[in-house]
Amino acid sequence: MSSRAVLQESAAPYVHKAQVRGAPSASNFGGSGNTGGSGSSIGETGGDAAEADGVRSSSTASALGPASVTNSVTSAVVAQISISSAACEAVDPAYRTDCLAKELKALVQKLPAHGEYAAAREALASASAELASLSRQNRDNSQPRLRITVQADSETKRRPVSAVKPETVAETNAKALAILEDTTTVLLRSAEGNNDVALHYQRIAQALNSTKVLLRSS
Repeated sequence: MSSRAVLQESAAPYVHKAQVRGAPSASNFGGSGNTGGSGSSIGETGGDAAEADGVRSSSTASALGPASVTNSVTSAVVAQISISSAACEAVDPAYRTDCLAKELKALVQKLPAHGEYAAAREALASASAELASLSRQNRDNSQPRLRITVQADSETKRRPVSAVKPETVAETNAKALAILEDTTTVLLRSAEGNNDVALHYQRIAQALNSTKVLLRSS
């Protein structure tokens, strides 16, 4: 990946910063990218409803969205997953399970709750919740939290991510890897019987599958 991670200590002793420099493509979910097209943007802008326990974005959670899959929305989903991968690569392996949990939660909040993306939203939401639970179970409160910023996604305000205990990193990330593998399988099966939808779900599954390298050999 071309992005370059830079760690900086912030004024608060318990929160450090991890900045992703480089150019992962902006997703146009409301971030800083090409704003010329409107098709790949999902949700309403403004408000704090999307903050919850993850990432606060300019695009709030919305049940509104396209009833059918579209190339522009699927491309935005794939691009957002690429940005998430760059964000989580910027931190030590001990932080990556929590990072992926928060990144997927943010993506879920930008997807329509109804229509042909609903099954993908449900699968990604389940993965986010499982990763978050796994991270909480092994959290290392002695380590500083890291706030990640991504230049190509400057509109998204990411909450700090937490580390797991050093002795649990390998096991935690192995379990996180299994969660992602199960999720890609669910995505691929969710659209069986509908070839048009299946092609879009395959793209999303392939993008999610590419994030697994972050958890291997940790």
